[in-house]
Amino acid sequence: MANYNDPVEQNIEGVRQLIGSRVNKTNDNLASGTEGPDAEHVDQFTLKLSDEELIRLASAWENKYASYETDIKKRQEAQKTYYLGKQKNTSPLAYEEPISANLLFEAEETFLPAALSKNPEPVVYADNTPEGNELSKTVRTMLQYHADTLVLRRKLTLVTRHWSIYFLGVMKHGFDPRINDIKSDVIDPQKIILDPDSTIDPYGDSDSTYIGERKTVTARALAELFPDHREWIIASVDGRMGTMVTYTEWWSDDFVFFTYKKKVLGKHKNPHYNYEQAITQEDEFGNIVTVVEQGPNHFAFPKKPYTFLSVFSLGEQPHDITGLIEQNIPNQRRITRRTEQIDMNLSRSNNSDVFSEENFNQETAKQAAKALAQGHPVLVPQGKSIAEAIQRLQGVSVDGAFFTELEVSKNDLRSIFGTQGITAESGDEDQTARGMILNQSHDTTRIGGGIGDAIEQFADNVFNWWVQLYAVYYDQPHFASIMGAMKAVEYTLLKGSDLNRRIVVSVAPDSMKPRDEVNEINTATQLYQNDLLDPKTYFTVTNFANPEETAGQVTLWKTNPALYFQVNFPDLFAQLQQQAQQQALLAAQGVAPPIPNGGEAAPESMTEPAGGLSAPASSSALSNVPLTTPTQ
Repeated sequence: MANYNDPVEQNIEGVRQLIGSRVNKTNDNLASGTEGPDAEHVDQFTLKLSDEELIRLASAWENKYASYETDIKKRQEAQKTYYLGKQKNTSPLAYEEPISANLLFEAEETFLPAALSKNPEPVVYADNTPEGNELSKTVRTMLQYHADTLVLRRKLTLVTRHWSIYFLGVMKHGFDPRINDIKSDVIDPQKIILDPDSTIDPYGDSDSTYIGERKTVTARALAELFPDHREWIIASVDGRMGTMVTYTEWWSDDFVFFTYKKKVLGKHKNPHYNYEQAITQEDEFGNIVTVVEQGPNHFAFPKKPYTFLSVFSLGEQPHDITGLIEQNIPNQRRITRRTEQIDMNLSRSNNSDVFSEENFNQETAKQAAKALAQGHPVLVPQGKSIAEAIQRLQGVSVDGAFFTELEVSKNDLRSIFGTQGITAESGDEDQTARGMILNQSHDTTRIGGGIGDAIEQFADNVFNWWVQLYAVYYDQPHFASIMGAMKAVEYTLLKGSDLNRRIVVSVAPDSMKPRDEVNEINTATQLYQNDLLDPKTYFTVTNFANPEETAGQVTLWKTNPALYFQVNFPDLFAQLQQQAQQQALLAAQGVAPPIPNGGEAAPESMTEPAGGLSAPASSSALSNVPLTTPTQ
């Protein structure tokens, strides 16, 4: 955490005492429609720290990180090499391609979809007032909209992949003037400079007093970002403006500055926070007074705009102490070695042909071997007899222990990743369906409960950053639309000034866990058939377009069919009710009901006999009638 007894920290704290003008924001401009610019395009202001002091600080920070970075880079490169399957292959038959049976890649790319099967679901709370409830709904809709438009799930996947390889995942938040909206970008952790003595807290924030980010652009782009130093930048690359150059962006909680070749290119206050500003206005007595005004903020204080993913941390360094790939490197080595051994042994154990030199030379032996492999006849040259000219060597089978040990190593690797139960495998006749389901349940639970919790907290931090950016940059109403409940489209408008009350932003627990929808539907159907599930829940699980309305209709149909008919078919119900009333009135008057078909005889009465086509049933009395003997 920050140490305000440190002279450097005292200098940083002095930034809070700077003038309160909003030099890093733009005023409302309805004509131009532009809002808060990107951090790299804001005006400069005067720090108590001079440029020379900032350069000394940046140099000290880089030197402190250099030795730490050397060690961490070796481990990062080792993990990346094993993930890609490009480690040294010991087989004499090895090629440049990735090694065979690279289960680290399989486990990683099975683990990621399982841990990030869905977008995180934002949860927003406010005071229990109509205005607060409406605000929480609006903010939640806006968060869901940006989770979709900013492809949050895909970015979380990349952050998690970075974490698994580089021991740290990083996302940076800001405002993009090109689209006039907020942004969150994944940053390569290898380009980040941190205090080696700092760590990542459970919220995903770094307690380092500074964060450096190395950025590589063309000299032309750098000159456009910092036009005041254009001539110096041109001279630094001898006029070759297409040259790629690297500069560093340094952040503290309160300010940011940029260095390139021991020169400060720019510095300004943290643009992602509404500082207090002094405004003059006329009071009720007509006097001009100065009032300190605080703009809307979701955060209580300025923060560095980075969110970090850390899981296996002991609080001793900014990067994780270990990782899933690093823990599985011994298993991968063993799998690679066993696979190579089995491949070589199988190649050697195939039946081989031996040709006598008295009958064949190098060329004719190759031709004969090819002919035998293709099932063609072979002309044996003169020399020894045919039985001695060609002999077949019988191969030796590979011991089953090789395959058993290989399978054990694969399962060990998958179990560490938590993917053993969800990896595609061939069927096992000796394994029961219940055992397979239990394995999958255990693995997905460990993914969700272990790594998944850290990813959910990371998403929680991202959502809170977005709300802070809404408060700072949404000077004008912004529009969002999402697919809401019951497949209906929800629309909302949000402006920064709307965030005038305290809200709590979080992520719904387990909202990113994988779901087996087919199994859920089958289970719900069985429960519903056994009267153990209500209709509304059943239709919700089975993804009916309008589960609540459908459940109500089913309940009405079962409990009161007449009312169901009246509600759903009112015109037909009214017609039948009118006919029933007419018949009842005629019956009361002693009048026979009208004959159908307008009183005319039915067509079938004119074409068919009255008795029908079938003969009448025989009487049982016929059995007593004596039979007469025919006369001669």
